[in-house]
Amino acid sequence: MKKDLPIKRLLFFILTTFFAFQVHAFELSTATKTEQLYYHRAFEVALWAMPATDSFATRAAVIRDLKGKANDIAINTKPMNSDIHLVALQSQTPYLQGAIDLNNGPVVVVIPKATKSSHLYGAISSAWQRPLEDIDVGLDGWDKGKGAKYLIVPPNYKKELPSGYKIMRSSTYLQNFLIRSISTDGWQAAVEYGYKMQIYPLSQAAKPAKTRFLDMSKTVYKAAPAFDADYFQLVNMVIQEEPINDYDKNMLGMANYIGLEKGKAFKPSKRQSAILAQVAKDVQNYLIKVSNGISWVPAEGQPGWTRFNLFPEDIKQGKRYIYEDANGAIDYQRRAAIDYWAYCMPAVLGSGTMYNVAMVDADDQPIDSAKNYKINMAADFPARNFWSVFAYDSHTRTFINNGTKGRHLSSNDKLVKNKDGSIDIYIGPKEPKGLVSNWIETIPGSEIFIGIRTYGPKESVLKGDYKMPRFTEIK
Repeated sequence: MKKDLPIKRLLFFILTTFFAFQVHAFELSTATKTEQLYYHRAFEVALWAMPATDSFATRAAVIRDLKGKANDIAINTKPMNSDIHLVALQSQTPYLQGAIDLNNGPVVVVIPKATKSSHLYGAISSAWQRPLEDIDVGLDGWDKGKGAKYLIVPPNYKKELPSGYKIMRSSTYLQNFLIRSISTDGWQAAVEYGYKMQIYPLSQAAKPAKTRFLDMSKTVYKAAPAFDADYFQLVNMVIQEEPINDYDKNMLGMANYIGLEKGKAFKPSKRQSAILAQVAKDVQNYLIKVSNGISWVPAEGQPGWTRFNLFPEDIKQGKRYIYEDANGAIDYQRRAAIDYWAYCMPAVLGSGTMYNVAMVDADDQPIDSAKNYKINMAADFPARNFWSVFAYDSHTRTFINNGTKGRHLSSNDKLVKNKDGSIDIYIGPKEPKGLVSNWIETIPGSEIFIGIRTYGPKESVLKGDYKMPRFTEIK
């Protein structure tokens, strides 16, 4: 075995040198004018397509990682960790997630009736991350916990629709869904309740086949798009498979210039592939850089906290998440910047969940993964269900790949409490002595994204009357 070491080291050197060359194969400053134009057009197309790439990445992951297909339901039977690459999800509740394909006609989604202890809550969205019918499903959604059969209808469907369904018409053939299973009886009860959800084609309504559930807890599940050379393959899927919106026609014209054209094969040259790989990487770094101010803005009445940069027209009925201003202009940069940090957002914000992110600590200094912080969560924190403190890796947009695979902490966990019932949560690279149960580990040098989720926020926190605690640096 020892004789093989020099050969292995040589191979390792060759491979790493090759990949390093590939990464640096394109430099914008030394590119020709034609290549620079190609780069800039690709950059804008990448921003434009950002919301839809999430949907197609989900479908690809279900097939590749879970050996499933569209219309199957992925479920995490164990709390999520860094093995599951979904955008900014949490580890306190099981999720039901996947892709719905309408190419063969309408599909039925059955949301079970809520019980005294268990219910579902979430959204079914078009490929462009727009909640169907501008409404959620489950206890805080259209059925209000009474349960319902939702009929998801493809674009331009002309056949008569049967009665007995809540009709959801879609502008796209691919949908994604993200639904939480919540139970006061604990984790396993929430998992078992989640299995009551069903998905099947309308053509099988008389005798539906058993819905397939795929356990994403048993493998590495990469359902978030990676910003590498394959990113534009996802963009190509969007262009090839989905209808063309009127407000997208100019951008599709720009896409044509980089070889992405409906009805034609996408065959970039080696040089173009190198440019596209650089574009994807640069787009991700750009979205992270501009997040504070574009994705996130100061939360009213909550010093030091931010919220999603959403305007009234962004979440207006019939306009939800189009990001269209009063003049009809689509702000696709802001849309990309927000969707970078969110996946399948609920139609009605603040009803079931509220998200807040801290860009700075209590001293108004930027959050740093090399520093250690503490936040005190009061015993009477205004959450009807529970609160959760989180930390994510900004580049993977999911759990930090640390010793505990990026765990999050919540009021539902077994945590050490103070005498007044409050709970101190610690975030940083240094383990707090005797309080490892209350600690979220960070990796110095990485970019992180931290904050609080409130499940069932009360009016006092929604209006800003209740002042949220802040992260204090432990020096």
